[in-house]
Amino acid sequence: MYQTIDETISVAGAYTPGKFTPAKFRWRNRIYPIQEICSQHSFKDGNVQKRRFSVLARNTVFLLEFNRDQENWKLVQLWIEE
Repeated sequence: MYQTIDETISVAGAYTPGKFTPAKFRWRNRIYPIQEICSQHSFKDGNVQKRRFSVLARNTVFLLEFNRDQENWKLVQLWIEE
C-alpha cells in the first residue's frame, strides 16, 4: 500500500544533454542511494510542469517529484508492505 508523504527532499544525480538521472536523495537526514529507476514521466499540474520518478532505494519504492517551475523536489509517496 502506498503511504502519502509529501515532504521536501534533496536529490543528487547526473545531467546529460536534455536529461536528468537521479542517483540518491536525502530524506529526514538519511541518504537513500537509488538502486533502480522503475519509471519516469512528465506531466502538467495546471500550468506547472512536473516530472515524476518511481525509484527503488533501500528495497523500498519511492515516488519522487520535481517541480520545474519552483525547481524543488518532493517525496510524494512510498510503498509500505502490509
